[in-house]
Amino acid sequence: MKVLLVPEDQTHDQYILKPVIEALFADLEFRARVSVLPDPRLHGDSEALDPEVIRGIVRDNPMEDLFLLLVDRDCDRNHAEARAAAIQKEHATKLICCLAIQEIEVWMLALHADSLDAPLSEIRRHCDPKERWAEPLLKYLGTDGPGAGRKKAMRALQGQWHSLRDRCTELKSLQDEIGAWRQTQSSVGI
Repeated sequence: MKVLLVPEDQTHDQYILKPVIEALFADLEFRARVSVLPDPRLHGDSEALDPEVIRGIVRDNPMEDLFLLLVDRDCDRNHAEARAAAIQKEHATKLICCLAIQEIEVWMLALHADSLDAPLSEIRRHCDPKERWAEPLLKYLGTDGPGAGRKKAMRALQGQWHSLRDRCTELKSLQDEIGAWRQTQSSVGI
């Protein structure tokens, strides 16, 4: 199965998203080739949640079996929930949306919860956890390397998928949704 990740910021988010989604599929025992959308380069949720942009991505990548649109919820300031739901409804047979609460970086932070100065529940409620917690954590761990240190920080995922999934409930919902999607696709041989 070919899975294409569609993040709102490929430059940094790919280093968090790809290992998380690969762990999700491994846990489901689905063989999947997970890749990150190389082009177009999206910049923020305004582009990632633009129905016309997503139509173009789906149209231009016909060999993909499943598209995962993974964006920040950002306290739903820009109505990300409704916009994502409309896009998923339009592409129901090929696309699943997941809104990270509140940002993709929170998944990385959950792996380092013992090193943070606030409980993860508070971090997940905060509208701007990237600036408040992720950037200081990355500075502490070292911003050298891919994704300004995100790839290095995500090494903590090794053996921690279930803990991450349980701490970030949107990942459990995504995993359940992918499992249900897979069941509906089994009749067509994917």
